Amino acid sequence: MEKIIEIEEGRSLNFKASAFSPIQYNRLFPGRDFLQDMDMLYKANERAKDAEESESGLKGGIFSGIDYELFVRIAYTFAFQGMAPTPAITDEQKAFRAEYPDPWLWIDSFGTFSIYNVLPEIIDLWMSGTKTVSSAKKNQPAPPAK
Repeated sequence: MEKIIEIEEGRSLNFKASAFSPIQYNRLFPGRDFLQDMDMLYKANERAKDAEESESGLKGGIFSGIDYELFVRIAYTFAFQGMAPTPAITDEQKAFRAEYPDPWLWIDSFGTFSIYNVLPEIIDLWMSGTKTVSSAKKNQPAPPAK
């Protein structure tokens, strides 16, 4: 699934999430677990939403440094994937990696923006592609174990 997301005024990027995203994430960030990191980021976003809906209205300071690192890595991966129609590396992706070999250089290329506006879009991009589209074949419980 692909989506154009406005990061800051006048600068939008094409983000792409697919079944290849966990593999691409591991290629870009060896040793990291995409699904585990996405789960942690999802939970951080839920905490932020809960805080916003509470009476305190706290919005700042909800995300930890680790949450922000996860956001940057996942956004970088989806932006990288958004430059190519297939998993094959394109010239545009090679140029992107040459200009921004590190996700921190990439995120630093933006002016200020609200993570609270961008993060839900990125999470929605991943979640909308992972929904189950088939129904259960049997609606009966499993037999008891012997």
